[in-house]
Amino acid sequence: MKKAVFGALTALALMANPALAETVKLELWARKDTSGPLRAENVVKGVRRLNAALKAEGTDKEVELAVRESPAPGFDDDALQLLRVFGVGQGPDMFVAAHEWVCAFEKEGFALKLDDYIAKYPKLFDKIIPALWKSTECKAHRYAIPQDAEARMFFYNKKLLRKSGYDDAFIEALPQRAMSGDLTMDGLLDIAREVVGKGGAKYGILHRPSIGPDYIMLFQSYGNSFVDPETGKLLLERDKLASAYGWIERGVKMGVIPANNTSMEWDTIKAEFYKNNNVAFWMYGIWDLGSAAFPTFGVPSDEASFFKDWGWIAAPPVEKGGKPSSLTHPVVYAVAAGTKNPDLAVRLLGYASAEDLNTDHAVSTTHLGIRTDQIDDPRYQKAWTLAKASQLLPITKFLPNNSQFGDLNRIIYSAIQGVESGKLTGQAAADFVIAQAQSSLEDLIVK
Repeated sequence: MKKAVFGALTALALMANPALAETVKLELWARKDTSGPLRAENVVKGVRRLNAALKAEGTDKEVELAVRESPAPGFDDDALQLLRVFGVGQGPDMFVAAHEWVCAFEKEGFALKLDDYIAKYPKLFDKIIPALWKSTECKAHRYAIPQDAEARMFFYNKKLLRKSGYDDAFIEALPQRAMSGDLTMDGLLDIAREVVGKGGAKYGILHRPSIGPDYIMLFQSYGNSFVDPETGKLLLERDKLASAYGWIERGVKMGVIPANNTSMEWDTIKAEFYKNNNVAFWMYGIWDLGSAAFPTFGVPSDEASFFKDWGWIAAPPVEKGGKPSSLTHPVVYAVAAGTKNPDLAVRLLGYASAEDLNTDHAVSTTHLGIRTDQIDDPRYQKAWTLAKASQLLPITKFLPNNSQFGDLNRIIYSAIQGVESGKLTGQAAADFVIAQAQSSLEDLIVK
């Protein structure tokens, strides 16, 4: 395909001998990202493995890879750049994207449907965690390959629970109670209220103080999927939105969620939870342990010491006996619909997703692996935070694969601010979100 017009081209190739083999040139578009450099480098390493397989099969083809690195500051900007490039008839053979953009590429005819290729190469793809494939689907077909994952949960401070009168049996049972459906979202509020009232905690529950994915886990607990599975359009259900905002409203009235949560500083929230022992529950993601809790705030990094005084639970169900949830935000590999070599491109991404290469990425960037066989890798086991958090992947959910969700999420967050500050009730927040979305977004379904 023609060269893309954005980013710097880095030739990273295994050169073919023209006298012996036909060189097939492939190009990968990847955002220049210091938090995930192996996303592109693993594809480079996959070239050697693919070429070895081609040689063993007796073919005269050999793959050469070029990586084009985009300077985009984030995945949204990167996806918009690439959509423009494809739109003028240019672009790479393969690309890296945040999963919620996959269907935007599919809708424009720029992403290759991968179902048949995935089925054709079971040795490359069968070990990928089944739940993660959902993040790659558009209208029930797969258009990408999971590259990594995360886990979001409610961290909790066991020291504060003990101080509030809860015994160790109760405290240690919380994760299983959340998973079994015995602990509910309102039960979580009740525990947090006890810790504030009896344990002297300053805050019962804190969440991120900026727009992002984490609090979407709460809305999903109340049944908000935000996407219509048949059409892929954004979906807003008034009653389910009101129920989720109602939980926040109850938390504020109970003195559990502070009115100023969204105006707090990140460092303040983390210090209050990890260092000052002032927060019962903190809704965030597993990466924060390796990037903040251990190195910055002195939380013990060995598994036994950590779980002595800290822990985490899945988002509990709304009603007893219901299903818990977690939230992940995979980055994915996709293949351009217009590539001249789709089979080789898909196989290359399969080799790039090998257990050892993906574990290299996971342990060096505190991401979760994508494969069931990674859990047995000694390096993954040593990174116990990843191994433990991977237990949440079978119940995980995802952001909707819709390019407008970022705009919708800003509206959702504004309504959270309104509820926590006392300006909106839960019902009024739902009405606000729907009214704002209807006036600014396209192809919206409201129920």
